[in-house]
Amino acid sequence: MPARMRKSVIILLHFAFWTVSIIIPSILILTYKTQISQGMIIYQIISQVYYMIVFYFIYLLIVPVTIGRSSGLLRNFTIFLASVIFLWLIKIGKTVVIDHRYSLELEQFNIYTTIHYVSDFINIVIYTVFALFLKLSINWYNERRTRSELILQGNRMELEFLKAQLNPHFFFNTLNNIYSLVYKKSDEAPAALMKLSDIMRYMLYDSKAEQVSLDKEIENLNNYIELQKLRFADPGYISFTVEGNTSVHQIPPMMLLSFVENAFKHGRKRVTNPGIVIKIEATGSRLRFLVSNYTIENTPEMKDESGGIGMQNTRRRLELLYPGCHDLQILRTREKYTVSLELFCK
Repeated sequence: MPARMRKSVIILLHFAFWTVSIIIPSILILTYKTQISQGMIIYQIISQVYYMIVFYFIYLLIVPVTIGRSSGLLRNFTIFLASVIFLWLIKIGKTVVIDHRYSLELEQFNIYTTIHYVSDFINIVIYTVFALFLKLSINWYNERRTRSELILQGNRMELEFLKAQLNPHFFFNTLNNIYSLVYKKSDEAPAALMKLSDIMRYMLYDSKAEQVSLDKEIENLNNYIELQKLRFADPGYISFTVEGNTSVHQIPPMMLLSFVENAFKHGRKRVTNPGIVIKIEATGSRLRFLVSNYTIENTPEMKDESGGIGMQNTRRRLELLYPGCHDLQILRTREKYTVSLELFCK
């Protein structure tokens, strides 16, 4: 359930509001009145209690009934105005009854003058506005938190779906390579299975985390590259270098694999070494990642057979996890296909 404003915070807001609303009138009375009778004290207490009733009448009843309803702005305004006038008339009636019954002799304080009636009306309006403002502020905060939680949950679900979609795609390509080794009865098949076992362990356990250490991601990439090297007779065809302090960086698991996989899948084999260049550079809070390979001639677009699922998913994950904090550049020429990724803000 989405988080809402805690009750303790709401209570504290109410307490602070009433503390201020009681202290300020008391200070003003003590400033302008040299002598304060018992009747005036009783009247101020009754007035303050009445303002509390006004406040919570608006806060608990009028605002929930009017705000968010499709009754229209004019109707809602009419309800508020009628409520204020109604409460004001009750205030006047209560003052007269209490003064008459307990002989408070409030005439000497100009309670029954037009100026005082106007002042009372303004006070009721002020408490009404504060009640409206506080209620709307809390509602806005709760709605914002709810919306944020729902968006976050949706992003998490989408990321899990993207990772689940990416992993079978990777296994599909890798198992094809291992099948070829087994079919040829190659002695390299057991080593390939061990590398695949390490990669599977990484996917099944480490990839469940939102972030993993860059060192673990590099280790997984190295396993994948070593697995792919079994396909090439020339070890110099692949160049994989790591620079900088990688131990302090965190990265979403499986983030870099699609770019490397794409280079192996679509790279031209018969070229001047190195045919594939993979470079990771960690400097301060920035992480730079580069993959370059020679392109296959007469290929209109660099895509996976299944419609570019791996690359599309990686792009989407970057948008979700690094909004405004990543720079992905993909450059294709007649000779080379280069992916340059820079991550920051994390």
